[in-house]
Amino acid sequence: MKGRRLWVVAFLAFLTNGASLLGIGQGSAGSVARAIEANHNIARSIENAMAPGMLAGNPPIRNEGVAFGPFQVDCSAIGMCGVLA
Repeated sequence: MKGRRLWVVAFLAFLTNGASLLGIGQGSAGSVARAIEANHNIARSIENAMAPGMLAGNPPIRNEGVAFGPFQVDCSAIGMCGVLA
């Protein structure tokens, strides 16, 4: 590696580890990895908390809103008794 390539690699190495070398631990690669791991653990905990409600044996929760029932159509009122018979 000569010249430009060496400087590019040195810059990338400094970008990755420079913050921890300077004593600013919040921006280091290790803190980023810990943040990703924490987010993953939170997401997994949320999924585990919601999973029992989604099992096949549990029916979905019904809203007590407007309930539509079976309908009966009077074919003489709409004039289509021949089609519906």
